[in-house]
Amino acid sequence: MRSLRTTVALIVAAAVALSVVGLAIGVWFLTRSALIGSVDSSLEARLQAGIFLEPAEDAPPIVRPPIQGQPTVLVDAVLADGDVFEVDRESFDLPADAEDVRIAQSPPGTQAYSTRVAPNGAAVRVLTVAVVDGAAARAVRSLEETNTILVGLASILAVVGLAAVGVGAGIGVLAVRRSTIPLEEVADAMRALSRGEQTEPPEAKSGAPREVVDVVEATTALQDALARSQQQQEQLVQDAGHELRTPLSALRANVQFAARTATDPTTQDSLNAAQAELDELGRLVEELLALAARDEPVREEMELDIRGAIPAAAERLTRRTQREVSMRMPNGPVMLRIDPVGFTEIIGNLLDNAAKFSPAGTPIVVALTDEGHEVGIEVRDGGPGIPEAERETVFDRFHRTPDARAIQGSGLGLSIVASAVADARGTVTLGDAPEGGLLVRVTLPR
Repeated sequence: MRSLRTTVALIVAAAVALSVVGLAIGVWFLTRSALIGSVDSSLEARLQAGIFLEPAEDAPPIVRPPIQGQPTVLVDAVLADGDVFEVDRESFDLPADAEDVRIAQSPPGTQAYSTRVAPNGAAVRVLTVAVVDGAAARAVRSLEETNTILVGLASILAVVGLAAVGVGAGIGVLAVRRSTIPLEEVADAMRALSRGEQTEPPEAKSGAPREVVDVVEATTALQDALARSQQQQEQLVQDAGHELRTPLSALRANVQFAARTATDPTTQDSLNAAQAELDELGRLVEELLALAARDEPVREEMELDIRGAIPAAAERLTRRTQREVSMRMPNGPVMLRIDPVGFTEIIGNLLDNAAKFSPAGTPIVVALTDEGHEVGIEVRDGGPGIPEAERETVFDRFHRTPDARAIQGSGLGLSIVASAVADARGTVTLGDAPEGGLLVRVTLPR
């Protein structure tokens, strides 16, 4: 797509080109008219310098040669029958044409200017004047000098015109560049907002067009509104999470106590089911708090042995779900500079996801690889996997695939993983496990 700068530069260049071409054509024709007028004046002066004598019987009219003056103008005489008599020692050997004969047959004083091509190929300017009955005098001058001047002028105008077009286009580019800098800042700000980042509001430069200023001001207002909305959202999530923790803890303790003391099996089953629901609600609250924390400033990183952190997360999953995790780890520690809380969120949510969506008895496998410049973590399960068309959107907050909607969950786990991986400057990709199910690969650079 053509940029605004290119478009404006082309428009300016075209406008300058049209103006320059029009001006050059006007200058060229005005100069040509002036030069031809000068030639015509020299022809007229040449004939006026001669004294025309009455011809003797059976002799042509005589044009007395002028005093020294204009050697480039040659004179001859034309009779009414078209015969040409040379007067000067040099001649263009220009035959009489119909116009010359007409002038020769006209009353004295009749004259006409014309431009012709001599037999030798030279362009000439001709003034034919009837001097006596039945005869006319012609003054002829070569246009070689005039044409040379006009060709040179055309070359100069072409060079100057091209330079003017270039300068005009350059000025147009500079002007539009200055005017569009705020628009570039607006585009950068919008791209940052699409990534969930906050940037300094763009500012319209002094002298920017009113339309650009309006766009910048509207963008700044939008940024401010989004920032306020995001702050309110984060505050709401944090407040709701903290406010829910206390009553949930109390409710969970009461239900646990009631379940332990209940004697009726039906009542005990109901209390156990309520406790499971409370546990799920507690996990949802923790996920909301973790998600809110992800939007806070980046936490401090430190050297972490992730080979030791993964078994700890697997053990927590086993205690909570009674699902075993198969681990494939390299020998020796695998050190990585990362936020420990963020890494715990990554591995914990991936294991929770695998346990939630894979049937009981299917394997959950974690593989850690140390590739020198980066560390790879793979988590595989035996669940239904994620359709390829859904893999771009499962990292969005609260997004759940159709298969996942039948299972309890918040749709926040993979969103937290993606956010934590991005903070660690890593990548997370989804694929199909060789034995079926979902394969999640996280790559973290050193």
